[in-house]
Amino acid sequence: MKTAESWVNSYFASNPLLRSEINLVPLKKNAQFKTVLIYPNSYHIAMSNLGFQAIYYCLNQRLDTVCERYFYSPTDNTLQSLEYRHSLKSFDIIAFSLCYELDYYNAHRLLKRLGLNKNREDRPHMPLVIIGGMVNAINFMPLSKFADAVFVGEAEESLLQFMDVLSRYKNLGSKDKKESFLNEIGAIEGIFVPGINHANSVKPQHIRDLNKFCTASKILSSKTEFANMFLIEISRGCPHRCNFCVTGCVFGKFRSRSLEAILKNVDFGMQYTNKIGLIGASISDYPDIDALAFELEKRKAVVSVSSLRMETVRPELLSLLSSSGQRTVTFAPEAGAESLRYSLNKKISNQAILDKIRMAKVCGIKIVKLYFMIGLPGEKDKDVEKIILFSAQAARILPIKLNIGIFIPKPKTPFENELLAEKEVIMARIKFLRHNLSGKKNIAFRISGYSEARKEFELSFADENFFDTSGGQASP
Repeated sequence: MKTAESWVNSYFASNPLLRSEINLVPLKKNAQFKTVLIYPNSYHIAMSNLGFQAIYYCLNQRLDTVCERYFYSPTDNTLQSLEYRHSLKSFDIIAFSLCYELDYYNAHRLLKRLGLNKNREDRPHMPLVIIGGMVNAINFMPLSKFADAVFVGEAEESLLQFMDVLSRYKNLGSKDKKESFLNEIGAIEGIFVPGINHANSVKPQHIRDLNKFCTASKILSSKTEFANMFLIEISRGCPHRCNFCVTGCVFGKFRSRSLEAILKNVDFGMQYTNKIGLIGASISDYPDIDALAFELEKRKAVVSVSSLRMETVRPELLSLLSSSGQRTVTFAPEAGAESLRYSLNKKISNQAILDKIRMAKVCGIKIVKLYFMIGLPGEKDKDVEKIILFSAQAARILPIKLNIGIFIPKPKTPFENELLAEKEVIMARIKFLRHNLSGKKNIAFRISGYSEARKEFELSFADENFFDTSGGQASP
């Protein structure tokens, strides 16, 4: 007969996801509070998300808490955690981490399957349902009526405060005890408790000193977008306030980690892999980027970056990326017409962008990805034509891959009162672009669909009753 320990070892060895991992987070066998952290999308997407890993690590660092993981699959009927196949209903805390609006649908489906799609007042005992993630800084209302607490903004500090309060209560065995607990956590900055505090009074929390928290890979896996790459967050927020973008307007002012803290993480990560990924809204705006590039090159790290800002990208960084084997960099002109781009508060000329592409070529980059949007406020047919003209100019320098999205107004940005373009307009623009880009030399392209853009727009401004309506029940 197998012992419990031998069964666990056998299960870990047989599970292909766990077998693919280098897990740097030791799990406790016994803890006062059992938590399951749910990412309502695939393992491949979830484990590419540094925020998800950071919260997993943050909870497992506590002596009184053990945290396991669950990833959404429409075909999974077991509803068991990844690590030890515990039933999701057996956990004291069910925590959702959401990064994209469309993941609200999967989160709602899971709540229904668990029988938790009811107002929190109708759930007087454990488990506690809490919801966090980047998307909550934009709009935290769509699932709020089903949650005991919603973490708005960056949750590292508020989550630890939440757990500190819970540890004093030991358990929430009565309705009165739970209400007392919820009243107490409702006073914590960045936590919304439905029925306790007012949504309008809750502001997104922003970590003032990023060096206080180690936001780097805690699990390496071959089954993610960044296979076996050690990810390190070097900054948060964005110093540029583009009128359409939530990063600069919602996620707080630009903050960066110290060079010393980043290099400490680099040296730790390189014990496991030489592949280092730098994460931030605008890597090229990091104040010590040249020194960081020098140190990474000295360590012979294979470096990848999440994003580059055209205005601030420098040859030193491009050369490092090229020497690391990275053949593609991404720029985001957003619009082909300069006047339209300037209206977004993105003030860089077409010529300057082309010069940056030439710089990339000189530094050894082989392909450039360009991000554009259609359906922008004030956009005319001629502005869409200029995407094609600009792309042709860029393709004479390097092969390009176009990613053409649909402008979606977001709350708390200067464009929050704009409307999503009519479907007929967008579909006509998509048809025009496909016709004029297909078969062009050195140009590959992908264009987003209108249906998903419409759903994302609705969720961005939805209230707590969204999933009570027929529209809220539709599949994404």
